[in-house]
Amino acid sequence: MEFLLGFGLSNKDIEEIKENNDEAVLKNVALNKENVKQIVNYFKEIGVSDASIKDLFVLQIGMFHRTKEEIVSVFDEYELESIIKSLNYDVNTVDLIEFS
Repeated sequence: MEFLLGFGLSNKDIEEIKENNDEAVLKNVALNKENVKQIVNYFKEIGVSDASIKDLFVLQIGMFHRTKEEIVSVFDEYELESIIKSLNYDVNTVDLIEFS
């Protein structure tokens, strides 16, 4: 999970992520780190805050089990500015987004 340090997350953030997620889930993220990096870069490009990205890892880590293409495709179906505002306010609003 140390690869996340390059994305504005601290060692303390990574510890929090580890404490709040199952070992198998964390292993999946680590094994798919290139995909995870693409997703984080996309989130940063569209304006998702660093704090919200951290919260996604802590509270909604399943988001990072999708591919970047899946996320982009679904986000394209919504008003992007609204999604960003919602995620930056409360990452749990991701539950309202319909992924197929």
